[in-house]
Amino acid sequence: MQDTIYTIPVTEVYEEPCECPLCALEARFENDRVNYYLGPSLMEPDNRIATNDKGFCGRHFNMMYATQTNRLGLGLILDTYMTEQIARMRKYAGEAPKDDGSGTKGLGKLFKAKSKGGQRSAEAICEYWHKHERGCCICEDLERTMERYIDVIFHLYFTQKDFRERFDGGLGYCMRHFELLCDKAGTMLSAGKQDEFLTALVRQQLDNLDRIQDEVNWFTKKFDYRNAQEPWKNSRDALPRGMRKMTGLRDIGS
Repeated sequence: MQDTIYTIPVTEVYEEPCECPLCALEARFENDRVNYYLGPSLMEPDNRIATNDKGFCGRHFNMMYATQTNRLGLGLILDTYMTEQIARMRKYAGEAPKDDGSGTKGLGKLFKAKSKGGQRSAEAICEYWHKHERGCCICEDLERTMERYIDVIFHLYFTQKDFRERFDGGLGYCMRHFELLCDKAGTMLSAGKQDEFLTALVRQQLDNLDRIQDEVNWFTKKFDYRNAQEPWKNSRDALPRGMRKMTGLRDIGS
């Protein structure tokens, strides 16, 4: 496999040990996509159609806002997204467009007392939104890209000795990405390779969970006056590392 936009990030992230290489890949890709949607994407009609249709989850809206680099661009995205979604909700409500001059704006009339029509409209809107809020342009991009990264990881693991050594000598993964690797191994690898890969992965994961648990344990023991003069070893940041390891939430302790 020649170096591609997928192999290069994978090989780079495994060059230095970290608590979860897939978290590092995920963070890099998310930041790139946030900058993309606030930059070049604004001028691409197809992407604006997609952002109006799907929008972004709360996490990725927050990431875009937190950059503070293009608030106008984010405002334009949010404006047309809200316009599209409000129009759809009015359609589900069976309500006239906002500017029809009927004098009944908003969703207030949906909730008039004893209004069966209002109840049906409310249910239709809530059912639509329940499905809609699961969508996010960046989340969908991320899911596709992470699958390609994992495909590259499997390929390199079985074809490049130096990569395999770095992989096997790593610090494991957060539990969310450990589960993802196990799941993808079950669908992407042959039975023989699957067993070989998962045997090594499980051993590595359990060993590194033990390592962090020991560090958390020592962190707690440092609060005992009898250990006040003992070194912290590698436990000063054990709490955020342990929580990130168990949950996959990268923002803990940052």
